[in-house]
Amino acid sequence: MNRKHRKVVVVVIILAGLLSLIIFSNFKSNLVRQLQGPIEGTDSVITVGDKLSVISKENHVFTWQWKDLSIWPVVAKPASNVVTTIADDRMIYATAGIGKLVITDLKADKELLSLSLPYGAECKKIKTSSNGKFGAVSMLVDGKDWLKLAVFDSNLMDLFFVFQNDAKEENFSLDDFDITNNGNLITGVGRKEKAWAFVKDVKSEKILWEKTFDEYGRFTCAEFSPDGKTIYIAEKVRFIIALDAITGNILRTYEIPQYNTPTHQKQNISSIAISPDGKILAADTEPARIVWFWGWAADKEIGKIYASDLTVSGIAFSPDSKYLATGCLVAPEIKIWKVPQLNK
Repeated sequence: MNRKHRKVVVVVIILAGLLSLIIFSNFKSNLVRQLQGPIEGTDSVITVGDKLSVISKENHVFTWQWKDLSIWPVVAKPASNVVTTIADDRMIYATAGIGKLVITDLKADKELLSLSLPYGAECKKIKTSSNGKFGAVSMLVDGKDWLKLAVFDSNLMDLFFVFQNDAKEENFSLDDFDITNNGNLITGVGRKEKAWAFVKDVKSEKILWEKTFDEYGRFTCAEFSPDGKTIYIAEKVRFIIALDAITGNILRTYEIPQYNTPTHQKQNISSIAISPDGKILAADTEPARIVWFWGWAADKEIGKIYASDLTVSGIAFSPDSKYLATGCLVAPEIKIWKVPQLNK
């Protein structure tokens, strides 16, 4: 290589480096604060009311006040392998052994309410509505042959079973579910041969719709909009679809661009979140560790952030929709980011 060619190569390398630095700086510029989370890493990130809660891989719960994140978090260590937060500064978890649901304060040092599960039931997952006033629980029962889904309210008076399926059915899975803020509708998503979803009216006990989607292999995430009119469902790889909650009609589709991944990893959507004002959809994609943002009424992105050098394990908006919290699967980093704004 002659001197002239070497100079060209050097210039190209420098320009590429500067471009990468600019892109990286743009990703980082939205970072507001970093919090010290659970040392074992984070399983999920949740906002209920004015509280930000981080649930660790050992089901310890760290809770901050969104209005002042500098205050040291409340830390709870309930004796459970399934736990989440609920309205009125409380948490709910399932006990092992003689199964029951228990509501406690955020320190988990005072049992406030409890409700027995069916005999021999194994709780798999608990998820509450975005306002924390209603929830749903999935469990294996009857010798673990049946997967059942039940709903409850924050007073924990009773469980209302809304769905069941043979847990051993081939090519069946219930991967996620959600309930509206008024407790009227529940959705479940997963796989029945192909990607599958349903919505049920809790009060009338009627299935409003149930569909499979041949173009997708499996749905893994589901979130209702705050007003309960729209459901956002993520398939495993690149697409999120918004559906009318009552009819199941597709309203729009959001797409994360395909990118190169290591040979031992595949591109996937690990979590989604809807801003409390209902205007912005966020999704975390792995292994790129990027969070993408879209305006709810359009299928074009409004921004993205490079959230971590490690695996992102959960995302949650602040109550005012201006910030987003991200958790890390294998490290105690909890990051707070400015949310890209919609164009006026």
